[in-house]
Amino acid sequence: ALVVVAVDRGSKLLVDGMDLGVPYQLFGTSLQIIRGENRGGLFGILQGSAPLLAALSIGVIVALVAYHERERMHRVTLLTIGIALLIGGAIGNLIDRLAFGYVLDFVDVGVGSLRFWTFNLADAGISIGILLLLIDTVMRSRGSVRS
Repeated sequence: ALVVVAVDRGSKLLVDGMDLGVPYQLFGTSLQIIRGENRGGLFGILQGSAPLLAALSIGVIVALVAYHERERMHRVTLLTIGIALLIGGAIGNLIDRLAFGYVLDFVDVGVGSLRFWTFNLADAGISIGILLLLIDTVMRSRGSVRS
């Protein structure tokens, strides 16, 4: 979780210091850096709700830690890694919401005019964490994984 927070904070500090009057292309227009301020939640929902989303983030972080402790993982598992990525991402975005009232997004992916929502590395950690938890759930339901 701390690695996600550190990488997220470092990348946001770097991007925040860049002059981004126009998108900075990393891989043509398919992958570019563009500064955006998300004053809402995932995919821009609940715009202007930073205090509510900050409180929800704290609740989610506490719930994830409690869940992990309840599972009593004694070794690194997909569940452990997934929860760590989720917690790190939640903390990274929580820092933005508390400090600025918005989350700094900057990764712009797409083809031509077809674009995905702009996101940041905390969001990527959250998305990958959710994917790992889903994989872990499927593997547990099939009996492939033992805690």
